[in-house]
Amino acid sequence: MKKHIWIIGLVIMAVLSVSCFMFWRQASIEHTEMVNLCQASVYQSLESFKEYSTKGDDYLYIYGVAEFKSFMNAYHYLNNNIGNPEYLYCNIIYGEMALNPERVQENMQGVIKALAILAEDYTDPNGYIRLNELGNLLRYGAE
Repeated sequence: MKKHIWIIGLVIMAVLSVSCFMFWRQASIEHTEMVNLCQASVYQSLESFKEYSTKGDDYLYIYGVAEFKSFMNAYHYLNNNIGNPEYLYCNIIYGEMALNPERVQENMQGVIKALAILAEDYTDPNGYIRLNELGNLLRYGAE
């Protein structure tokens, strides 16, 4: 009887170990995919805004804004911190892109410079500092 209990216990432990490994592996894959989405979205937004600045087609601007929002969502997922200042800087820029596109379009080179930094490395604090400066410029104007 005791032999059966040990065997059952070992089988249960083996099943639990395999299950934990599978959950850990899935979380690792999901994290990698979100990092790739974050980096790709900011790059696509940058490319769309670059093309918009040369061609001036509105659909390129709208696509760039949509990709920026996708970048924000992926970044927020990766850094799930309510008071994350980088996400707040992005949110201010996104709000200006949606509500005041004329101002953003006038300052498109500033947007492109900030996104170029983030397209290299989405974790670079210099890109978020640029976004903060740009957000202040867009909200309060040049002083």
